[in-house]
Amino acid sequence: MVKRRRIQILFILVCSICINIAGQPFHGGLVLGLTACQVDGDSYAGFNKVGIQGGVFVNTMFGNVTGAQFEIKYAGRGALKPTSSDDTEIYKLNLHYIDLPIMINFTIMERFIIEAGLVPGYLFASSGKDSGGKLTKDQLVEFHKFDLGTLVGLRFRISQKFSAAARHSYSLISIRDIETSGAYYTWLGNLFGFRQGDYNNYLSFGLYYEVR
Repeated sequence: MVKRRRIQILFILVCSICINIAGQPFHGGLVLGLTACQVDGDSYAGFNKVGIQGGVFVNTMFGNVTGAQFEIKYAGRGALKPTSSDDTEIYKLNLHYIDLPIMINFTIMERFIIEAGLVPGYLFASSGKDSGGKLTKDQLVEFHKFDLGTLVGLRFRISQKFSAAARHSYSLISIRDIETSGAYYTWLGNLFGFRQGDYNNYLSFGLYYEVR
């Protein structure tokens, strides 16, 4: 009930942003970058799974400080357990999403931009393997098609057309409902009150080219 209430509040915030950006001048461009990911709940810690991200974006400014941005992009997520001579257990999970980030931006010190928002995502493909071989379709079908995550980040304007961003995102709803016991959750997952299920926890790094 508490999680549902949080999500309702966040959706209301997004709707308010959409209403406010109507009639504003827009700019658009391309984004390309990398993701560093883990899945909270699978007992494997560390942002070891590296993926790629890329797509398009549009943004607008309400004034000199506040603005908004919307993106459509592919983003690779998942999890990876590093192996060593002492631990040869294998685990790799590939999750392929189409993300629709929507965020508000606050410009500080001219070149720095603080970003915050939501990341609705659609899981269109998945694969993986463990010590027993490839993950089966039954194992992969457990993952939900819809993901909704938070987004916080910092963007730096390199020039009028180029900028670079670093962000952190975390699922608000589980990507897979499983029973867990003593599974690894970060402090952020514990802050949200997550105790069961799997949740995307990832960093993203992007280079933005804006057409003006």
